[in-house]
Amino acid sequence: MPPLLTAPPMAITPYPSQYGKTRSRRSSTSAAFGPPMLDSFRSHVGGTHIKFRVKGSWRQGVTLGEAMANVRLSNSSTYSFHDLNIDSRGRLILRVRWTGYRSLTYEIPVSGYGGSVHMQSLARRIARAIVHFLTTNAITIPWDRVVLHRLEEMSLGTWMPVLTTI
Repeated sequence: MPPLLTAPPMAITPYPSQYGKTRSRRSSTSAAFGPPMLDSFRSHVGGTHIKFRVKGSWRQGVTLGEAMANVRLSNSSTYSFHDLNIDSRGRLILRVRWTGYRSLTYEIPVSGYGGSVHMQSLARRIARAIVHFLTTNAITIPWDRVVLHRLEEMSLGTWMPVLTTI
């Protein structure tokens, strides 16, 4: 009886390898480690949140009047330029929305020292942009009644302020 002709065994790998070795499907380093621990003050599942709080105050947020007056903010968290996804020109994109009005987009210059963002100047510049938005759209509300609670990252480097009125 003639011998059966069979093809040589071939290794089937999920991904072709240039060295002929098989490798497992989960070979990347990002799959080897779990997601970083969530900090209730800084990051959330939906994206990065940057909270503002007046130093020594019991309430969250800072009014536009306080931010424009350069009030001291709580130092409970520091952010780097990388955390805020600042572009190469040192700016972030701020998209301001208010129900019933057209949204406006601003480029906010970000300053800092030692790789950390100076939060008071960031809050002041954001407050200026929001005041410009309010005056452009003829929204008559005192600045001390608008509270900037936090910034939420909508997309990479684009932020939206979360505002309330008191």
